[in-house]
Parts: sequence; C-alpha cells; structure tokens
Amino acid sequence: MDVNANNETTVKKSREVDQIRKAARQFAMQYFHFCKTLYDAFGREKAKELVQKTVYELAYDRAHQMRERAKKEGRKTETVDDFMAVIDLPFDGWIPQWGENHCPYAQVWRTYFDEYPWFREFALFYCDVIDTTTIEAFTHRLSHRLTQNVINSGSCCMREYFESEKVKGGEYTYGG
Repeated sequence: MDVNANNETTVKKSREVDQIRKAARQFAMQYFHFCKTLYDAFGREKAKELVQKTVYELAYDRAHQMRERAKKEGRKTETVDDFMAVIDLPFDGWIPQWGENHCPYAQVWRTYFDEYPWFREFALFYCDVIDTTTIEAFTHRLSHRLTQNVINSGSCCMREYFESEKVKGGEYTYGG
C-alpha cells in the first residue's frame, strides 16, 4: 500500500485482485457446501428447489438495492446499460485474460466436479438463477439466457438479453 499526495491510501491492483478472488473463493466454497448439505439431507429435487428459492431471493434483494441506487442517482432502470451502471460485482476480480478461470466461482466449483458430479448442475443453476433474476427484477422488462458458461466450456460466459412480456407482467423466471 502506498500513500499518495492527498494522504490517501492506494492499493496495488494485484493485491486488490488477490483479495477479491480470495473472498470470491470463500463464497464459492460456501455455495458448494450449502448445496452439498441440502443434497445430502434432502436429495436432488428438494435441494434444487431450496437452492432456487435461496438464490432467487438473493438476486431479488440485490436487484432491488441496485434499483434503489439507480433511482437515487437519477438513472433509469430499463436497459442492460442502466443495470451495468449500478451493478454490485467487483469486476476487478474477474480477469478476462485468464480464460476459463476468469470467473473465480467457476475456478473453484470445477474442482468439486470429479468427486461430486451432481454439483455441476447446481453450479450452472446458480449462474442461471442469479443472472436471470437480477436483470428481470432490476428492469421489470428484460430477461436473460446464458449461451455459454465457463463452468462447462469456453473461455468466457456469453449471454443474451431480451424483452419478455412475462417479466413486464411481473412474472419472473425463477419466482415472484
């Protein structure tokens, strides 16, 4: 850490990335163990139902907070650009040049697949529920689908956003 001319502390980018990825690693591990506990206790179907409910509520809460922030800043809440202007992810921890390991969650989650093959579905499910719900609850008009996810293949996650009459009517893909 350094102190600049304004007596402010600055952090080197490499340290910032390392710290963000450490926090993300622990979240990814927590998600795995949460899923494993539910899977072991209740089986696949009930575990997936409970995971969906939990991740949906997390995404809805995040989206609501981002909507409130956008409104306080005088921003609209209708487009992907509006969403990206207030998104709450620490993107400095997601390094595109690292290819399939750019996402710290995917990097951790893939380490569990050999021993717990059932978890691949739950890892993909997290991405689908969280990303779909946040855009739906933020815009109240758009939905989302992942077309590529580094959990399965490729060096990046690819997605498409689209207008949805169901979302406009208050019906979200995973709840609500």
